[in-house]
Amino acid sequence: MAAERMRGSRLRLSVPSDFDLAEAVCSYGYFLLSPNHWDAERQVFETTLATEDSSLIAIRVSQGDQGDPLVVACHRKLDRGEGVRVKQRLGRVLRVDEDFTGWYAMHAGARRRGFGRLFRSPTLWEDIVKTITGCNTTWTSTIRMNRLLVERVGRGAFPSPGQVRRYGAARLKEHVKVGYRAQRIVDVARGFLDGSIDAGWYASPERTAGEVYEALRGLNGIGPYAAANICQLLGHYDFLAIDSETYRHYCAVKGIERPSNDKELDPLIEAHYEGYRPYRFLAYWYDLWTAYEARVGPSRGWVRERDAGAFTASKLR
Repeated sequence: MAAERMRGSRLRLSVPSDFDLAEAVCSYGYFLLSPNHWDAERQVFETTLATEDSSLIAIRVSQGDQGDPLVVACHRKLDRGEGVRVKQRLGRVLRVDEDFTGWYAMHAGARRRGFGRLFRSPTLWEDIVKTITGCNTTWTSTIRMNRLLVERVGRGAFPSPGQVRRYGAARLKEHVKVGYRAQRIVDVARGFLDGSIDAGWYASPERTAGEVYEALRGLNGIGPYAAANICQLLGHYDFLAIDSETYRHYCAVKGIERPSNDKELDPLIEAHYEGYRPYRFLAYWYDLWTAYEARVGPSRGWVRERDAGAFTASKLR
């Protein structure tokens, strides 16, 4: 659903004094995945959310100056409960309530820029599925899988666990082009539906990073990379999500030849970021993201249809 005509409710969401919408949105690749859309020309974020009864709410989010409240324009009138839930979900996406004081004290470059609020999804469910669609594939394929999930399963928004379970693994494989990931995605959907995956448990401040990581590793299809990535999406930055991009970037920065066995680099990469605990992922992502920007331009100007191909391995060698 395109967020084009916004004649419904208008909400306001208070943010910290250092909050910058473009910096918060254009900070992690999921902002380029459906149903999300960043209007680089107008510096406006658009997405479509689904309610409990699967009706859709298209929203457009804008901000005046840094620290100003976010203005959330909706395509239809919302009742009070819907308005509260929209603000809660948007707050999660943009990490409005997360405290980065410790991180900024450790990393001067991130502090000057206000870098740290890595974009995420409205729900843990969506973050897990997006992570699964990003494993062992190209970025272009990840974009396609998420577009088809929204178009063919979610009917304009990211599909709910119930919609995915009803759609089934066979149709996911055939029509959404997720390949071997189909059964894993359906298994995760069932976990959320039967309560064996409890989003509240994972989000609880009582959980340690280690507990969260180990619980994620127990899910079908969640390996070390996926678990580390989902951990950072939950605000635990202790683990490095090491993949082929990590290896490529590390070798480029160090000016070394990539070994035939990438795993030989793991202890070197771990040691390189050891001094940034408990924010190792943020330090790594700052390095990688700024390297992307040096090649493609500031992320607040990225356009999915134009720039997605710039992140394929052949373009980044």
